[in-house]
Amino acid sequence: MTADNAAVAIVRALWERFERRDWAAARALFADDAVMTWPCSGERFHGGDAAIAVNAAYPEGWSIHVQEVAPLADGRILSLVRVEHPPQRFFATSLFRVEGVLIREIVEYWATAEPPPAWRSAGHLPGYERLEATDG
Repeated sequence: MTADNAAVAIVRALWERFERRDWAAARALFADDAVMTWPCSGERFHGGDAAIAVNAAYPEGWSIHVQEVAPLADGRILSLVRVEHPPQRFFATSLFRVEGVLIREIVEYWATAEPPPAWRSAGHLPGYERLEATDG
């Protein structure tokens, strides 16, 4: 298995463990000094324990659907997941830095799925197509 494939497998395993709420198994994938940054809300979590704590504390009722996990040329791993938390739907685009078998860094951008504004519609823009938020 190449280093890229191993890192992709680690990121996929993290999302699977989050979905199962297997926090101890998810924690085992993090370096003790890992850093997780959420630029959209201006938050940073220092340490693997902190990354797990914030995810475990999130209000229940959500499900994770992995859309894509892929290596980037600079060695980071990109993941895109859809999170259903009825009635809301979110997308998380995450950049992972994996060293060896441990996650060292995550930079994660969250977006809320919402209808587009009225000015962006088939009647106003050529070539426009409205997708369901699940279409990715």
